Formats: sequence, structure tokens, C-alpha cells
Amino acid sequence: MQSLLDPDPFADALESYFETGRGSYAYTRSDGLCEVEDAAVYFATFSDFPRIEKQALKFARGRVLDVGCGAGRHSLHLQRKGLRVTAIDASPRVAAIASARGVRDVRVASACAALPFPRGEFDTVLLFGNNLGICGSRRRTARMLRELARITRPEGVILGTTRAPGAFEPKHRAYWLGELARGGEFGVARYRLDYQGKHHKWVSLLLLAPSELMKLAWENGWRVAEVLGDGRADTGYAVVMQKVKRRHA
Repeated sequence: MQSLLDPDPFADALESYFETGRGSYAYTRSDGLCEVEDAAVYFATFSDFPRIEKQALKFARGRVLDVGCGAGRHSLHLQRKGLRVTAIDASPRVAAIASARGVRDVRVASACAALPFPRGEFDTVLLFGNNLGICGSRRRTARMLRELARITRPEGVILGTTRAPGAFEPKHRAYWLGELARGGEFGVARYRLDYQGKHHKWVSLLLLAPSELMKLAWENGWRVAEVLGDGRADTGYAVVMQKVKRRHA
């Protein structure tokens, strides 16, 4: 059910697709660049996953936490492979869709806050769909990485996707130059999400080049062990991050 008290265009689009097979939402960057995304992508099966996600999923093992699970496409795939998966989403409405589709353990929680799990609970964490930048700033992403280090076992891994801030296309280069000129945090893109022109909200997404992600990860308990993609980081890439074993004096 759509809620006027808590507008959530993403949940609106997913509910529409789940109920009718049709649904989409628009996302407009703060400079006015607008694109429309079909919610069908969040209901895809493994054969239609992006290549980088397929490659990264080969590293999933043990007890899995799917962060920002959406409609549960990755959780369902790993469940079918016999893995025990817990899926979380910050939206109760989105979490309800994942549960209705068959994800066995779905909870409402945000990776950008303290997570309701004990130390060393998980072996694998998924952060797909650009969710490595879901917290919207370097400071908050660092805090998320430390929290994920807390709830993973010593051999824990993070499998995630993101993309670098675009610099090759003039429209993207102009956007980032504008952000630098106004003193904004480089790599943080602001988007307005809209559903059928009715509901809207603003969100921030942190975009990171692989070299910067390596540094941020290392400083917060993780080592980037694999970078998966076609070499064009601005179009998206996946990483396999291993938990750092710190030496104590």
C-alpha cells in the first residue's frame, strides 16, 4: 500500500511491479539529468543478473547477509543454492515484498545504523545494486564498513558493486566540477526519486573509483582482493573484499 505519510517511490514501483507486472520510477540528479528505471530489474533471475554480479556471487559462502535486499533477487538465488540467507532493507514495504516472494529471513534494518546482529554472525555480506555507496558519504560508509567487520567472522567477505564518478562524458564531468565548485563532497551524487509524479524523496549515493575504495576499505577493516569488471569503472564494477587480520603488538 502506498503511504502519503512516508513517501517511498522505490517501494511504490516495486509494489506495482509485484502486483501487476508493471512499475518504474524516475531518478533525477540534482543537475536535472533524469533517467527512468524499470522495476523489473529487481525481480530478475540469475540468468539476467549483470555479469559482474554473477562473477562476484561465486565467492558467496556460509551464512549470508543481503544488505538493501530490494525484492530479494540475490537472496532467492543463494537460498536455492542451499545457503542460509538473512535479508535486510531499510523500507518495511520493500522488506515485505522480499518476504512475500519467498525469502525466508527478512528483517527491517539499515546498514547505515547499528545492525541488530551479534559479533561474528556472518561469513558473506552482499552490497549489490551500487549499495557500497548506499550510506551517501565517506564518513557514513566508513562507519558501515566497521559495523560489517563487527558482525562478520574472521574469514568474512563483502561482495559489492559501485561505480566511479564519471569523467569521460561531458555531462558527468560538468556535474562533478559543479559539485567541487560549490564545496560538495566529491563523489556524492544527489538524486530525487519520483513515482508517477506523485511521491518523491531525495537520496544521496557515494560513487567511488577502485583505488579510493581500496583505501577506504583498508582504513576500516577490509582488503579489496578482487576487482571485477571491464575496466570502465565509471560504468560499474564489483569487488570482493576480505576482512583484514590486524597484527597486535
